[in-house]
Amino acid sequence: MPPERTGTGHAVPDPPRCRSFVPYFLVSSIAVILVGCSSVTSPPRVAVVGDSITALAQPDISSALEPSYGVGFLFRISVRIDPMLDLVASDLQRNSPTAAVVINLGTNDAIAGGDSAYALMNFDQLMTTVGSVRCVVLTTIGPFADNQGGSDVGASLNRRMNDLVAADPRRYKLVDWNGFLKSLNSQVHPIYLQRDLIHETQAGARWIAASDKKALDMCGTDEQIPMIRPPTM
Repeated sequence: MPPERTGTGHAVPDPPRCRSFVPYFLVSSIAVILVGCSSVTSPPRVAVVGDSITALAQPDISSALEPSYGVGFLFRISVRIDPMLDLVASDLQRNSPTAAVVINLGTNDAIAGGDSAYALMNFDQLMTTVGSVRCVVLTTIGPFADNQGGSDVGASLNRRMNDLVAADPRRYKLVDWNGFLKSLNSQVHPIYLQRDLIHETQAGARWIAASDKKALDMCGTDEQIPMIRPPTM
């Protein structure tokens, strides 16, 4: 049974269940009754952190990850990285241990534009906040956010993500949404992107969810996930 979700988007794991078992060992006509309590092992918890892109993909992410993982969602519409820092810290404190974090933030920072240094500073603080988590899945920012922001914030954040993956590939995994969209013919974009060129369609949500699952399954290895290619049109 999948975890029950609260109104804030967090997953609440099932409590341990106890049962009595009464095997009889007959030794010299003496019956020994054993009563024990066994806990049902919960799947490893994954915190999925993001903005409206994560909100749209939530059903597909849940479907892809459960029941292999216990999923907790933490997202806000139109949010930048900065306001999520305390929320992520509180979530990890409340829900320890968290085995992995999937992060899809930075798109709204790119849309807002401006100096990339501020967004990079907040991203680095986010990486510090999740420092105790042994697996971090990073999602690159689509190529059209910088067009709207008129800056290189998204590109700068994507470079930082790639640097982290190169430095510690066992801990960091990359879901390259940016690279996937760039690989598509412009005629194929409407299959995966809505008309605003920011939010994903249902097909895009399925791509993100499937890529998240592959990334999580490969945590702890030096391998990076192969990019999921669209079906031949």
